[in-house]
Amino acid sequence: MNRVLNPAILTLCIAFLLAGVTVAQDATGGPKIVLPEPIHDAGVTPKGEKIAHEFVLRNEGAQELEIVDVRPACGCTVAEFDKSVAPGGEGKIHAVLDTTTFAGPISKGITVLTNDPVSPRLQLAIKADVQPYLFVQPGFARFIAPQHSDAGSVEQILFTRTFENLEVVKVETPYDFMTVDYRQATEQDDPRENAVGNQYVFNFNMDYDKAPIGTIADYVTIHTNHPDQPIIKVPVSGFVRPMIAVSPQEADFGEITAGEERQASMVIRSFAIEEIELTGAESTVPGVELDITPIEEGRRFNLSITLKPELPKGEFDGKIKITTNSNRKPMIEVPLRGSAI
Repeated sequence: MNRVLNPAILTLCIAFLLAGVTVAQDATGGPKIVLPEPIHDAGVTPKGEKIAHEFVLRNEGAQELEIVDVRPACGCTVAEFDKSVAPGGEGKIHAVLDTTTFAGPISKGITVLTNDPVSPRLQLAIKADVQPYLFVQPGFARFIAPQHSDAGSVEQILFTRTFENLEVVKVETPYDFMTVDYRQATEQDDPRENAVGNQYVFNFNMDYDKAPIGTIADYVTIHTNHPDQPIIKVPVSGFVRPMIAVSPQEADFGEITAGEERQASMVIRSFAIEEIELTGAESTVPGVELDITPIEEGRRFNLSITLKPELPKGEFDGKIKITTNSNRKPMIEVPLRGSAI
């Protein structure tokens, strides 16, 4: 039985075929990216070393090749790349992989976006087997304490299994409130098994009197004479709390009506190891009455602030001074401001 193809369907099929031919022609006549070596294997790499490599790309098309973007994975950075490559020409992508935070076999990808209609997205990769020649145990230091606490210290032991004459050349600390001292280990320091040559004991010391309130996140860098891995970085992290925290941090009354009594309160909390008492409070602004009530003895207090009717008319910008029985933090100052109109 003969079947007659519907003219509309026939027309649609021809249109699709012609569109396919057009795309193929456009792809053939456009730019064409070729990557001779999309994967770079750096082999065994000492931990902490930066692997730098230039990937070569060729344009075997008839039009100019444009590198739209290069997106590296974590730990990998792209220093520079050629943004355009002429037909028949070569371009380069310079990438660097920092092995500081990696161990063992790794592979980090780099996504390349181009105007090649056939291959608009390609993948590069840097592979390595990251092996430490230097070891630090426990290998990290974490500090969490209130400001003005006693100095804190974390001990580390540095050793190697591959180099007899290990020596420490210098140590760099990321903060001026952190110091590091070291000495050669003895039998009393519980030296590590399977280590060879010299071992060293390090003490990472934190001065909480100098340390500002906030997060600690960086590395202590130890320089050695090891021929295969001269540098090892030890992460330091933590948080320095305020010794005494006030919430809210200021007493801002905004605009108030002169001659009317207004009240507010704030909570004062101690994070010190020892219990602390608040011994008094006074205001530099006249016409302000203050009252301290313990919520949790030695730890939490409520400060009641009353603006009395005799508060002078106009803007006021002063302080509330709270005294304590602590030699570390004998006074807390809280901004007090507003306007009586």
